[in-house]
Amino acid sequence: MFSITRTRLRTAGAKIAAGRAMSLSTFTSQKMARQTSPIINNSDETTYAALEARLNVQFNDRGLMKQVCTHKSYDQGLESSNERLQWLGKRVLNLYVGEYLVAKYPNLPMESLQDVQHANFGMASLAEAGRHFGMLPALRWTSSAGPTQTVGATKVLGKAVQALVGAVYMDQGAAAAKEFIKRHLLAKPVDIEAVVLLKNPKRMLVELTKLKGLEYPVARLMKETGRFTSSPVFIVGVFCGTRMVGMGFGSSLKMAEYRASKDALLKHYAKEVKDVQLVDADDSDLTFFKDGEAAAAPSL
Repeated sequence: MFSITRTRLRTAGAKIAAGRAMSLSTFTSQKMARQTSPIINNSDETTYAALEARLNVQFNDRGLMKQVCTHKSYDQGLESSNERLQWLGKRVLNLYVGEYLVAKYPNLPMESLQDVQHANFGMASLAEAGRHFGMLPALRWTSSAGPTQTVGATKVLGKAVQALVGAVYMDQGAAAAKEFIKRHLLAKPVDIEAVVLLKNPKRMLVELTKLKGLEYPVARLMKETGRFTSSPVFIVGVFCGTRMVGMGFGSSLKMAEYRASKDALLKHYAKEVKDVQLVDADDSDLTFFKDGEAAAAPSL
């Protein structure tokens, strides 16, 4: 009886070991398969058509949106990627966004223009726009960090948006690309205050008023409360002659004066031209592509 029991136990143990080995083999093969496959690789033509409809763009080249969404990491680079479109789109964006910022903020210094463009139209902002467009499910790419990771997704998505702009420029023409950028990227508000660096606003305000031929700025205490308490509040205005150019508050006169000077500078630098009208030119003056069509490269 005990012999039969031991035999059954050995048989059951062998079956369990074999089952575990098979499960481990299956898990390992599935893991390896996932590591060699893209994060997103099941997009079909319907996905790209829906994306075009959502963005109100219809390419003459029906395979262009698929190429826009294909990163060079996909399928070991065997398919046409968006690399060239991204290179073109980056420069188109720089041109039209730069033109817009120069016209919109006439008082903004060159260094600040560069910072504003990077902060509001850099890779992170473009990736956020791409998520809003619904491009993420359509992307075809492979993460170097593994199949379940999304490391690098922001950069890949931002470059896909640049490629999209390049594709519109190449397929539809310069005027269409400019309108696309205006409608989808320039419509959001631009945050100037978070970008403009004001290390010493009082000194900068003195230099600015001297440059503009204005009277020397003078700080005046407008209102105060709780001066002899543990939480006083002072409100200070900065005046050029009789005109108040900035106002600030703080727990000390020095802090309130600092904020008032900063407020005056931000009002000057962040001054906007409402309803900016950018110059519209004929496509023939803006692009080398004829009739809005890309020149196809000869097949090998």
